[in-house]
Amino acid sequence: MTSIGTPLPRLEDPRLLRGEGRFLDDGSGALHTAFVRSPFAHARVTGVDTTLALDAPGVRLVLTASDLDGLVAAPPAREERRVPARPALHGEVVLMAGDPVAAVVAETPQQAADAAALVFVDYDPLPVVGDPLAALDAPPLHARFPDNVAYERGSGTREEVEALDAAVLIAGVVEHPRVVPVPLEPRTVRATWRGGSVTIEWGTQGPMFMRREVARSFGLDESQVRVITPDMGGAFGCKFDFAEEEAVVVEAARRLGAPVQWVEGRREHLGSIGHGRGQRHEYLVAADSDGRILGLWVDSLVDTGARKRWISGPPYTPRVGVGPYDVPLYTWRQRGVFTNRAPTGIYRGAGRPEATLTIERAIDRVADALGLDPVEVRRRNFVTSFPHDNGAGAVYDSGDYGGALDALLDLAGYAGLRAARDAAQAEGRLVGLGLGAYVEATAFEQQEDASACLLSDGTVEIGVGTLDHGQGHRTSFAQVAADRLGIDPSLVRIVQGDTERIPFGSGTSGSRSLAEGGSAVAVAAEALGGRIDALRAWHAERGDEELDWTALAASSWEDDRPPGLAPGLAATDHFESGGLAFPFGVHLAQVEVDPDTGEVSLQGVWAVDDCGPIVNPMLAYGQRHGGLAQGIGQALWERAVYDEDGNLVTGTLADYLMPTAEQMPPLALGETVTPSPHNPLGVKGVGEAGTIGVVPAIVNATVDALERFAVEHLDVPLRAEDVWRAMQRAG
Repeated sequence: MTSIGTPLPRLEDPRLLRGEGRFLDDGSGALHTAFVRSPFAHARVTGVDTTLALDAPGVRLVLTASDLDGLVAAPPAREERRVPARPALHGEVVLMAGDPVAAVVAETPQQAADAAALVFVDYDPLPVVGDPLAALDAPPLHARFPDNVAYERGSGTREEVEALDAAVLIAGVVEHPRVVPVPLEPRTVRATWRGGSVTIEWGTQGPMFMRREVARSFGLDESQVRVITPDMGGAFGCKFDFAEEEAVVVEAARRLGAPVQWVEGRREHLGSIGHGRGQRHEYLVAADSDGRILGLWVDSLVDTGARKRWISGPPYTPRVGVGPYDVPLYTWRQRGVFTNRAPTGIYRGAGRPEATLTIERAIDRVADALGLDPVEVRRRNFVTSFPHDNGAGAVYDSGDYGGALDALLDLAGYAGLRAARDAAQAEGRLVGLGLGAYVEATAFEQQEDASACLLSDGTVEIGVGTLDHGQGHRTSFAQVAADRLGIDPSLVRIVQGDTERIPFGSGTSGSRSLAEGGSAVAVAAEALGGRIDALRAWHAERGDEELDWTALAASSWEDDRPPGLAPGLAATDHFESGGLAFPFGVHLAQVEVDPDTGEVSLQGVWAVDDCGPIVNPMLAYGQRHGGLAQGIGQALWERAVYDEDGNLVTGTLADYLMPTAEQMPPLALGETVTPSPHNPLGVKGVGEAGTIGVVPAIVNATVDALERFAVEHLDVPLRAEDVWRAMQRAG
C-alpha cells in the first residue's frame, strides 16, 4: 500500500480540536515577566530607578543591565559582516524604540505589567537614523564600527551591463517595505533550573540551535540544556533567533530557583520582532530587440535595523536574483545598513520574494518598452536546460518553466481573460492582468537526523529533527514512513521538539522540512523495514505461523529473536542531501482599479507551482493558500511604518492591516511535477511559494490596468492614495 499522494486529513487535528493541545501559556504555575522598553529610537540611558517596582505587590525580581554582568544574546561574528553585541538589557544606549531596559518578574502577568510601569528611566535623546540611504552617510550607530554598513558583498559592476550592445536599457527602483510575521501565537519561553542544568520550554523553530546558543551564552555544556517545544501557533521565520528577552528569562529563572516565563504581547511583537523584507533595489536591465535579457545589475540596500539577527533572508536575494531566466551577464551588489529600527530577520520566503518582485518588474518593463507580450518575453528568457548555473552561485536542480507557464495559461483561460481585459479597457474600466514567475531556493542546512522504532503494540515511533508549528508534519511524515513500511499512517507516531529525545536537528525554515526531514524519515523507515523483513524471515525459517503486524511487533521485543536485532528493531539515519532544491512556478492576478479613488480590487489569482512530488495534496494546498494570503497582504496592505523620530506608527493590528477571509479573492491552483535529484523523495518544498509569485503578479496587473496613464511602476503596498496619485501625475 502507498499513502504518498493521498489527501489524508491531518492526524494531529482531532487532539487540537478537542482542546487537548498543550501550548506554553496554558497555565503552569510559573512566574511572569514584563519588560520596560525604551520609548526612544536612539538615546543614552542616564538612570534607571527601580525602587517603587521592587516594592510592588507580587514582585519577585527586578533586573537592569547593571545586574546582568554583561550577559548578551548575540551570535558569534562572521567574517563577512559586522555583528554588534546584543545585551540582554540595554544600560548605556538604546538603538530602537522597544529596546528592553529593565525586566520585572512577578507572580501574575498583571502584577508584572503594573510593576514595570513603576520603573523610571532617564534618557538623553540622540539623533535618529531611520532611512537606509541616509544611514550610509550618518555617524555610526555602533561605536565599534567605522560606519553603518553591516556587510557588503557583490559580483561585477553596473558599468558591465551599461556597456552591452542592447536595444533597450532600463533603470528602475523597487522598494520592498518592512512587513511583520504576526503568527497566531507570539513568542513564548519558560525556563526552569534544577541544579546546574536548565530545561526551557520554548516556542521555537530550532530547539537544537537554541540549546547551543543558551549553552554558549551561559557557559554551559549542551548536555546541561534541554529545550522542549510544545504545540506552537505558527512562526513564519520569526522564532528562529535567540533574543534578549529570552536570555533574561533564563537568567531570572536561575536567580529565583523557580520557573519563569514570558509571553510576548502583540504590540511587543509588532515593534521588536525580526521584521521581514526591508530592502531597496536599484536595477538596470539590458535586452535585445526580441526581448531577450542580455544583462542585469541589481544594487540592493538592506535595512538591517539596530542590530543583526542570527539568521536573515537577504543573502538569498542575489542568489536567485535572475529568477527563472537565463541571463548571460548578472552583476550585483548588496549592502546591509544599520538604522534605528527593529532588526530584520527571516520571514516566509526570506529574500526570494524581494528578488522575484524586482526581476519580474524588470521583465514587464522590457516587454512594455518593446511592445511585446509579457508572456512571450518570459518564454523567450526561461532556462530550458538543467542543471543550470544561474551565475550567482546557485545551480538549479531541475525544472520545466515553460511547462508551468503553459499550465497556468490553460488553468486561467488566459486568452479569454485577456480579451475580457481589453474589452473592459475599451469601456473605460481599469482592468489589468499580471504575471509573476519565480524560482526559489529551499532545503537549506542539507542534513537531518531521523530515527524509527517498532513498538510492541505495532506503533512505529519516528523521531525527527525538524519542527512542526502548524504545517502538518505529523501527517506528512507519517505518510512517508507508512509508505516505506507498507502500513497505515495511523500506526505512525512522530516525535519532535525535545533535545533530550532528538539530539540533532536543524529545525524548520526555508521549506526544508520535507526535503531534508522527510527524506531522513524515509531512509530511517527503510532501514527499519529491512530489520522487520529479517525478523519475518527468521520466523519463516523456524516454521513459525505467519504473524500479523501486531504479533510481529510484539515478537520484536521478546527475548527469543534473531541474533543482532535489538528490541524494537530501532534504526537511526543521518541524511545528507545532494544540494539545494529549486521549486518554481508562475502566478497570474486580475485586478480592477477604481478611477475615482485608486482602490485596487483583486478579482482573481491563478497559481501553478512545482514543488516536485506532493506527499499530501491537502496539506500542500493549505500551505499555498496561506502563502498566497501573506503575499496578497504584502501587495495590498501590509507595511511597518516608522515616523521621523523612529516610532513605529503601525504598532497595533488596527494600524498594521492584514487580509481577512472576506478580502481573499477566488484562488485557482494547479501544479506541475518535476522531481529534484537531490533527495529520495524528489520533493522541493512549497511552504513559501505563495508569498513569492503573487506579489509581482498583483503589481504587474495593477500597472497593466493603468496602461492609459503610462505608469511605469508602483511600489507595494498598493495603497489607494498612492495609486490615485500616480494617475493624477499622469493627468
